[in-house]
Amino acid sequence: MLTINTNLSSLIVQSNLLKSTQGLNQAIERMTTGFKINHAKDNAAGYSISTSIGVKLSSYNVAEENAAMGLDLITTASDSFDLISSHLQRMRDLAEQAANGTYGADSLNAIQSEVDARAAEISRITANTEYNGIKLFGGENGGVNFIDEVVQLTEDEALAQGYTVIKTEDELQAMKDNLSGKYILMGDIDLSGYAWEAVGNSSTAFTGEFNGNGYVIKNLTINRPTEEGQGLLGYTDGASIKNVGMENVDVTGGSFVGGLVGWGDSSITNSYATGSVSGTDNVGGLVGWGNSSSSITNSYATGSVSGNSAVGGLVGMAFSSSSITNSYATGSVNGNDKVGGLVGQAFSSSSITRSYATGSVNGNDMVGGLVGRSDSSSSITSSYATGSVSGNSAVGGLVGGSFSSITNSYFNKETTGQSIGVGTGTGTATGVTTTELDQLIADGTLVSFTQAGGPGVSVGITNDRALTIQVGIDSSDNSKISFSTEFAFANLNVDLTSADKARDALTQIDDYIKQINEKQTELGSAYNRLDSVIESIGINIENLTSSQSTIRDADIAEESSEYIKMQILQQASATLLATANQTPALALRLLGGSG
Repeated sequence: MLTINTNLSSLIVQSNLLKSTQGLNQAIERMTTGFKINHAKDNAAGYSISTSIGVKLSSYNVAEENAAMGLDLITTASDSFDLISSHLQRMRDLAEQAANGTYGADSLNAIQSEVDARAAEISRITANTEYNGIKLFGGENGGVNFIDEVVQLTEDEALAQGYTVIKTEDELQAMKDNLSGKYILMGDIDLSGYAWEAVGNSSTAFTGEFNGNGYVIKNLTINRPTEEGQGLLGYTDGASIKNVGMENVDVTGGSFVGGLVGWGDSSITNSYATGSVSGTDNVGGLVGWGNSSSSITNSYATGSVSGNSAVGGLVGMAFSSSSITNSYATGSVNGNDKVGGLVGQAFSSSSITRSYATGSVNGNDMVGGLVGRSDSSSSITSSYATGSVSGNSAVGGLVGGSFSSITNSYFNKETTGQSIGVGTGTGTATGVTTTELDQLIADGTLVSFTQAGGPGVSVGITNDRALTIQVGIDSSDNSKISFSTEFAFANLNVDLTSADKARDALTQIDDYIKQINEKQTELGSAYNRLDSVIESIGINIENLTSSQSTIRDADIAEESSEYIKMQILQQASATLLATANQTPALALRLLGGSG
């Protein structure tokens, strides 16, 4: 059909010309970008999958860099330990030389001078070794008291030192028959089903020494809700308690109730308690009442604690110049008044230093994340609290009722829900976020602990300012590798001024070398893990890259063929369009011929 108004042939050619032009442009785009999927419209499902893979690849590249930086950090720490070891080796050589007994006073003084210089250099290295602004060994910011591993005494050694050996429940209970004795554990003791009577009472307190020797007393159960002074030890006076682990305690009493000590005027070191403790007044997870000049060091409690007044996760009442240092509590604490995550009441010049609490704290009046009430003469230094806190009056993220001196101490404002650190009084505390708190711990401003336990090791706490390397692409534990470079090196006081002292120094130096070798082993293991991580990440990157290429990358041979095809079709359409546009003219010729 020949028509003037409608040129169907031209429309058909134009449509095909448009398609060939679009196909040509698509082929050009794919060849110039190298991708067959450039927009979601190209392949919606493929675009989504490819984008997701791209995100993972980017994250894996960062994780690979993280692991590599972790390797560099460990190398920095390890090289510094090597340098310290070389100084210690030279010091040992000098001690060996001085121990010979063939040197006069002047020669020994000369040897001592070199030893002192090397000891000072070791202190400088430990204080200044850092990586990217992080002090690796703690240094001046991480000066945490070093906690020695418990070296268990054998029975013969204990007897030689005057200890009474305890191996059974009855022998443990028999301490109440000689309250001034010197006792030591020679194994774990299970008190399940044992009708325990607290050792020491208000008239005749325990005054001796109790050395747990790195062993654990398990399942202590006491249910005397009307009786005072309940715990493994009911009352102590000038006692020495160390290296004691109390696990799964269930202690209920009246006033002065604790998992380890009910009422204590004693020195407690490197000890802990887990389980539950309840009473009326002066109730603590470890100690109910810490009396005048008593001390708790390198110790912790993790169980729940409940009572009426002066209730604390670690200590109910810290009284009159008592001290708590390098210690913590993690259990929930519930009471009426003077309720604290670590201490219920800190009274009359008591001090809390480098300690923390993480459990939830609930009460009515004077409720604090760390201390329920602290008076004007007491002090809190370099400590913090992170648990939630609730109460009706005098409630604080760090301290409830307080007039105390508070220095360099913090509470986690994200979890406490408190707008102030101190409920009442003139003390001040700083609220921080979780991230800020983690940074304070990471840079050594605040101390963090992990618990240890079991025969032959510390049953108390060791400093573990761990570094966490993000080596995965999500927030799971499988994406993290943690290790610690922390090494609070004690001051070296190596005395080589006589042959006998030099011989003693050999043992001391050997101990330091042993500690460093153990730390080097730990760092070497972490290095190997990170090295393995980098290899694993490389495999993941290779596989994901291959998958993404299959989905998204353009086949240039295929696209070039498509390009030539579309180019030919475009040229053919352009030529035929000129012919199709002449069709109306043919109709006009017919009209002209009839005229």
